[in-house]
Amino acid sequence: MRKMLFGIAASLLLASTSTRADDGDAADQKVAADRMKLKDDIKAVNAEKTNVKAAHEQVVDDRQQLAKDRAAHDATAVAGDKAKLASDLTTLKDDLKQEQADKKQRRADRRELSADRRADRREDRRERLRHK
Repeated sequence: MRKMLFGIAASLLLASTSTRADDGDAADQKVAADRMKLKDDIKAVNAEKTNVKAAHEQVVDDRQQLAKDRAAHDATAVAGDKAKLASDLTTLKDDLKQEQADKKQRRADRRELSADRRADRREDRRERLRHK
């Protein structure tokens, strides 16, 4: 008797998981697409962080070189350093803006993924209730 009950429970469990595994509805596909988009956003944010770090290091190096040239009283080098520093600061600001935009996109995609997961769970719940 125990073996029969165990067999029935196991078959019900397998049937329910196979039904869910075969379920390839639009909500599941949207969740999968959102996950891929979120992974891409995370990669973009990490790449932008690397760019910001490199730009910041360049600005620090430019400031150090400018200080050295001022101490050496080299007017032409100081003018060149100021121009390079201004250019690198612009690059740094642009990279920071891009990083913020990437983070904002990542947050939006996380919210969308969460909403789609909730919708998928609601749909699955409705589906299970219909089949009872």
